[in-house]
Amino acid sequence: MAWYDGLTVGTPAYSIASTTNPRVRVVAGPGTGKSYAMKRRVARLLESGIAPDLILPVTFTRVAAQDLHRELVNMGIPGCNALNAHTLHSLALRMLTRNHVLAATGRVPRPLNDFETEAMVCDLMTAHGGKKIVGNLKQAYEAAWARLNHQTPGYAPSAADAAFQHDLLVT
Repeated sequence: MAWYDGLTVGTPAYSIASTTNPRVRVVAGPGTGKSYAMKRRVARLLESGIAPDLILPVTFTRVAAQDLHRELVNMGIPGCNALNAHTLHSLALRMLTRNHVLAATGRVPRPLNDFETEAMVCDLMTAHGGKKIVGNLKQAYEAAWARLNHQTPGYAPSAADAAFQHDLLVT
């Protein structure tokens, strides 16, 4: 199947798939066809002879990244098996790791989904004064982690913050 099969000239999906811009960012709500348009764009790039390692498809979910690969295989697009689709979070973590940012700062990333964060808050609430207080402590910790670049990573300004940080990092 060719990249343009089923696309209508003038539609957003066709515009995304056919553009010659080297980078494309598509911002739209769920179910609007972002993944479909990306699949067609990647198919066009591969069909035109662009090496798979020069194409960087990034999605928001692992499911979308896996679907992209599976659908390209089903379309019979040559080179799609060598393509690596990423989620935005996995790409960011990969960049931080490759550039030794985490090693240089001594920080340990803990990317969490909402359901994982909720479980962590429940684990910590008894020792730290309840769910609401833990939520506030977690938010303050995240803000401090992001802004205290000139200080020792993990700097905790008070004994309560230090205790929370310890429990947060070992939970």
